[in-house]
Amino acid sequence: MQRTQIYFEQDTLKELKSIAKSLNISASEFIRVVVKKEIAKYKKSTILDFINSTKPIESFADVDAVEYVQNIRKKSRLLND
Repeated sequence: MQRTQIYFEQDTLKELKSIAKSLNISASEFIRVVVKKEIAKYKKSTILDFINSTKPIESFADVDAVEYVQNIRKKSRLLND
């Protein structure tokens, strides 16, 4: 773990400490938990955004993916030996 310094507005710090106290954890632990959750959300949304933005190549737009793969497997010497 590495130590760092963060500046908060007074109101934010007061709320942060209050929430941490109600959870019976330190303000530092509360910050770590919140930051980890936000990082996880960012990673998930980034991956999902990437997947959702991908589109099939135009030449494959009307191709049934399952049928296409099954045809390739039928032609495979490795799978048919």
